[in-house]
Amino acid sequence: MKIFRLSLLLLFPCLFAAAGCFVSNRSTTTSSSDGGATPTPAAESSKEEAGAKAATPADEIRKTDFKNYTYEPSCAYDDPKKITVKKGEYTRDKGDDKMFFSVESVNYGDLTGDKIEEAVVVTVCNTGGTGNFSEGFIYTLKDGKPELLSRIEGGDRADGGIRSAKVENGLLVVDRNDPGKNGGACCPEAAIKSKYRLEGKTLKQVGGDEKRDLYPPQRVRFERGAVDATVDVKLTDEDDIKRFIVSARAGQSLSVYSSSTDVSITLVDGDADVSKDGDSLEATLRQNGDFVIQVQKISDRSISSSITFEIQ
Repeated sequence: MKIFRLSLLLLFPCLFAAAGCFVSNRSTTTSSSDGGATPTPAAESSKEEAGAKAATPADEIRKTDFKNYTYEPSCAYDDPKKITVKKGEYTRDKGDDKMFFSVESVNYGDLTGDKIEEAVVVTVCNTGGTGNFSEGFIYTLKDGKPELLSRIEGGDRADGGIRSAKVENGLLVVDRNDPGKNGGACCPEAAIKSKYRLEGKTLKQVGGDEKRDLYPPQRVRFERGAVDATVDVKLTDEDDIKRFIVSARAGQSLSVYSSSTDVSITLVDGDADVSKDGDSLEATLRQNGDFVIQVQKISDRSISSSITFEIQ
């Protein structure tokens, strides 16, 4: 009997030790095989998202046809409503409820730094008047589908209308129209380039604006003693306006004419009494200094012409 009790006494410490060893062994199973902690559900989720992005081709968003797509433009209503474009256009004509919406361009590039492209879409909207209001949309991929990240502010034609929007070195580069010194809403005289960094869903401008003249004038040189000079020009759909500077004195007469009838000639800067413009220009100058003459193509085709300037 004593022997049996002694055996039990010896066995209990052993059982407790085994239990301790068992608990100790269970506690170590929470560590990963490489010695780190077992990932939490949040960490696993982050890994899955990173894996999904890594598995997404960089140009996956190009599979979306943005010329047959649904947009929510801000031009038509105080609260944007959905419209669907087909072949890049949408038209609504219901009495006073008119709207024309078109997709002007689609460009691609990585704006978020994840090595996956975003899409930059430039659109123009008209609601029945003379205004044509531009607006840009930036889309990214989320769960394999395009999601609107941000909008690009535009304007009406010369007054801030978007000329282009594209991605360069991770930044959004937007080129907008500017009316300049002599331009109106219809006709931009200059362009302003701005750069932005996308922070979350907000565009933050980087650096200052860069302004340039859309039609930098070319000075016309007269030979010594000559009263006229001729310049050859080529006008195309992309380059349909040329401007020229001549220097003259008050009281002199300025005549400008073209070898082609498919151009319009006007005086855009300088104080003068203009008696004729259009296919040619006739003016009596009222000041000393420089005068700017514009030659614009009025034909559907490209033209080459000789422009003659005469000062007497």
